[in-house]
Amino acid sequence: MELEEIVRRIREYRGVVRKAPITPVAAGLIPVRSEDILASYGEDAAVIRCGKDLLLMAADGILEDLVAKDPFWAGYCSVLVNVNDIAAMGGIPVAMVNIISTSETRTRQKIVEGMRAACEKFGVPMVGGHTHPDTSYSAVDVAVLGKTDRSRLVLSSGASEGESIVFAGDLDGEFTEGVPYSWDTTSRKSAEAVRRQLRTMNKIAPYLTAGKDISNPGALGSLGMLLEASGKGGLVDISKMPRPEGVDLLQWLTAYQGCGFVVTCRQARTKVVIDEFARTGITASVCGSVKGGHLLEIELKGRREVLFDFSRDSLGCALPQKI
Repeated sequence: MELEEIVRRIREYRGVVRKAPITPVAAGLIPVRSEDILASYGEDAAVIRCGKDLLLMAADGILEDLVAKDPFWAGYCSVLVNVNDIAAMGGIPVAMVNIISTSETRTRQKIVEGMRAACEKFGVPMVGGHTHPDTSYSAVDVAVLGKTDRSRLVLSSGASEGESIVFAGDLDGEFTEGVPYSWDTTSRKSAEAVRRQLRTMNKIAPYLTAGKDISNPGALGSLGMLLEASGKGGLVDISKMPRPEGVDLLQWLTAYQGCGFVVTCRQARTKVVIDEFARTGITASVCGSVKGGHLLEIELKGRREVLFDFSRDSLGCALPQKI
């Protein structure tokens, strides 16, 4: 596939396009201020001061078509996406609550079974929630509480010009049957293995300047959110991005990764970051650098194209609030 076609397909990808409505929603809510809110819009989780600790709070909902197609996996992923958001911030997830909306008994049962399996896998308890047993639709949403401290807080909005862009992911997985955008690396691994991976970002946090988990908009879309939040541009050679053998490039670039992160750090710290990822079975490599300006450009086989121009494109992270 030519680079121009890759750019077009990523820009039109559902996981990217659906980020645009975030901005007007956030603009209507975020102006409420509190001295204890240290970071919010543009981050994977809000950062709240609580004594000497920092609390992390996030929430996520699962795509309606996934709930309809595979309610067990939807329940599992409702936990996965939230613990990944906390991990991306350098945090440790503490507990979750949920909202389950469906009038279908079997769908509700499967969602709960999936949630329970993920809670046991990641070691994060579900402590409450709300059930709508009489809706005309089926949906599942989860909110999570995490914690960290200032020395291990990783913001999306911390990248600076000249820093290295590192993509990291667990390549030992497979795409979920019937869900081509879901790269599953956790369901078949032991709880010990996935919990160790989950804590990697907390361990390497002091070496990082910014980070995000690779989520719904895919690897390059997640990087775009990080750069937009940081007010920077970037250049990435996509041939250098870690990718499982035999997996189609475009499918990989648009996949939600069960364990995947994109981070920035000073060039002198790339080796320690890559080595620490490797200790838990996560493959990482330097794929580009943070640039000034507002363009995210990608390279492949000597060609270069603009993927996002943040002077006119938005992924919903344009107005970050940070410490």
